[in-house]
Amino acid sequence: MSDIEQEKLNVASGPQGLSRRRFIQGVAATGIGAGLVGLAACGGDSDGAATDEATDTTAAPVGGPLKIAIGKVANPPTPFTTNDQGSLQILGCVGEYLAWENDKGEVEPRVAESWESTDGGTTWTYKIRQGITFHDGSPLTADDVVWSIVSHLDEANASTQAGTFAGVLTAAGVTKVDDSTVQFVCDAPTGALPNLLSSTTYGLVMMKNGDKGGDGWQATMNSCGPWVLESYTEGTGATFTKNANYWDTNRQPAFDTLELIQFDSADAAIAQLATGELDIVSFVSASSVASVDTSVADIVRVPSSGTLMVHMRNDFGPFQDKRIRKAAALTLARADYLSGVLAGEGSLGNDSPTSAYQTLIDASVPQREKDLEQAKALMEEAGAADGFEVDLSSYSRDDINLLAPYLQSALAEIGITVTIKQADSYYSPPWSAQESKQVENNIWLESNFGITDFGHRGSPDVVLTRVFASTGDWNAAQYKSDDMDAAITTFKTATTPEARKAAAKTVQEIALEDSPYIIIYFQTAIGIVRKGLTGFYSNGMAQFESAAVRPA
Repeated sequence: MSDIEQEKLNVASGPQGLSRRRFIQGVAATGIGAGLVGLAACGGDSDGAATDEATDTTAAPVGGPLKIAIGKVANPPTPFTTNDQGSLQILGCVGEYLAWENDKGEVEPRVAESWESTDGGTTWTYKIRQGITFHDGSPLTADDVVWSIVSHLDEANASTQAGTFAGVLTAAGVTKVDDSTVQFVCDAPTGALPNLLSSTTYGLVMMKNGDKGGDGWQATMNSCGPWVLESYTEGTGATFTKNANYWDTNRQPAFDTLELIQFDSADAAIAQLATGELDIVSFVSASSVASVDTSVADIVRVPSSGTLMVHMRNDFGPFQDKRIRKAAALTLARADYLSGVLAGEGSLGNDSPTSAYQTLIDASVPQREKDLEQAKALMEEAGAADGFEVDLSSYSRDDINLLAPYLQSALAEIGITVTIKQADSYYSPPWSAQESKQVENNIWLESNFGITDFGHRGSPDVVLTRVFASTGDWNAAQYKSDDMDAAITTFKTATTPEARKAAAKTVQEIALEDSPYIIIYFQTAIGIVRKGLTGFYSNGMAQFESAAVRPA
């Protein structure tokens, strides 16, 4: 696994004003590795060894509240329904996962003490930590672990996490071996299973055997994380008290209470941090960094693989011809956009999710750059030299509000007239791309041309399965390619770094040739922390470490 170092840098103070925004659901960058068979850095190896190196944070509690600004809670904060930054952040405080992805992109043990793979990566055996209790006082057992995972695989529960395991794991493959052991038998060799069973699969917090993780779970949030629910108010946030029985002696909360306060505006959140009303703003856009007064706050940066993805429908409308899709992608000056508009906060995208991961990048695959001459030639070949009109669908948010007009301006250079359509209901049903109709209604899975935010994942397996595969339930482009499906299968079943890198190269080459999606850049996760606090970080997908926050 690559060693992504968290930076904690002071940035020159800039203008005091910030544009209104909705907090970023997922953020991005480069250098994340995958949870491969035999990689101890991901928490397990072929001999069953897994390390649990925690920093000693046993300083005496300081009391009082810790106040953190979180993003918009668009969906109920429950295991089955979480699909946005705010709900994910709440779950990360109250819940506990089998494993947790930290700020270095490493998967570290939590409920699972260790794991090992056999049968060439088909069978994974997890040792379950003893002595963990739920917030209601009952002990966590192997039965609870099985229930927590299997519940997401039950179609009746309509869990937003289920698609992550399509072709990877079924309920029948999850079994209790004994009181401290759970076994996962995959449908095929799966090198990245430790990633998929970690916090990067949003809703996989531990639930008590028999509890339902759908809407209503937020009334109790009975899990086994460092914070116990005190109250949750839709549209406002949540308050917690420290879990006096939390299992990890190295991560005991230093504060008596935690307040998570929802903000739709970074302006208001950062202003309240400056006046001492907030301690931390958990996730801000790159455009906000220059506005931070570094005499009162530190800026914490963590790379990730999240991005804004632009889809172009393959089954109806003007982008059916891949020459037109390639022409659109060739109008974009990616390096200039990253360095200028985003002030370098991120890394270049190359129209494939695999290009976010340094360990998977093959230097022989060319970086796509702006080439108007080639773009115009492709438009002419496709019989579209005069261009056409098309809607660009999404919703309002700082990063989207920057990207949408840039796409509009860039595509105008080859005669494509783009009308920007932004609405609060962009993520309205249907949620399955397989049910999508050939009609332009300006929502995610039925729009012809759209911008969708994708949060960080520790491995590209999830995005490949759910977005790029023909049967993907998030396949907004309605992209179907036998060659890509085969390449994805090869990638997912590869169990060595060398084999995954070779398969990733094939995936990227096909993505560049077919161009169903445009990925201009991968962002950086940015948190703002008031001076005098240490221990805070957001991982690449906006989950943050709150239990270890304490005075410097």
